Amino acid sequence: MAELLRREKDNFIYYTAPQLDAYRQLSHAFFTRAGGVSEGVYDSLNFRFAGEDKYENVIQNHLLAGQLLGAEPQNIVCTNQKHTDNIRVFKDTVHEFDANEPVDALVTNIKGLCLTAYFADCQPIMFYDHKKQVCAIVHAGWRGVANAIAIKTLDKMHEIWGCEGSDIIAVVGPSICRVCFETDEDVPAMLMETYDGYVSEYIFKKGDKWHVDLKNITYRALVQWGLSPINVSVSSLCPACTHQPELWWSQRRNGDERGVQGAMIMMK
Repeated sequence: MAELLRREKDNFIYYTAPQLDAYRQLSHAFFTRAGGVSEGVYDSLNFRFAGEDKYENVIQNHLLAGQLLGAEPQNIVCTNQKHTDNIRVFKDTVHEFDANEPVDALVTNIKGLCLTAYFADCQPIMFYDHKKQVCAIVHAGWRGVANAIAIKTLDKMHEIWGCEGSDIIAVVGPSICRVCFETDEDVPAMLMETYDGYVSEYIFKKGDKWHVDLKNITYRALVQWGLSPINVSVSSLCPACTHQPELWWSQRRNGDERGVQGAMIMMK
């Protein structure tokens, strides 16, 4: 359950997980908004294509972040996040795919392929099997958690490469905390349906609203799948109530006029 480590290099401020840092053959980062070329409300390392930032700036931000990890520009692949449980697998070779197809998780065994996902309150989750040499990145908002996309990604890793829970490191990056995640009763109902009701201990009501601890729901689901508790790290950082709002965009705090952070993982 080690906390993420803050790193600074050139103009970048980003975070890494000690459990993943232990593997020299792996590069990864949970980026803040510092280190890019975007301006205005998108200042500066904005990964969001859907806003009004200049397209060329967003591309340049991807390339700069990838360069920090040692990725070649042509080897950066990205999610197309629509809060689905769709998973794209890159096995042995990178094949052509429909870039418009919704996909919220990426999995690969290809060295040098840089998997990229985005977050601004939702959970960015990284998986790494150090024995089978397979890594994955997952975007999971509350809908993704309700759709069990992280568990389905683990299922895919097991199905294709035989990955076992005892060999997998999991890191849940900066994401909304239970205090900030205020919602209506439909969200708890969907989560309890997915997880057979055990999530009730991570849900509480305050006034007319419900608060949900998505981080602990994810943690428990990963451990129940078979991951060792000591191999699952969950960041306490919350973009919504951070004491450094200049470093993080948050849908809850900023609304729709904002950028998004990026998370990247790559086997060298």
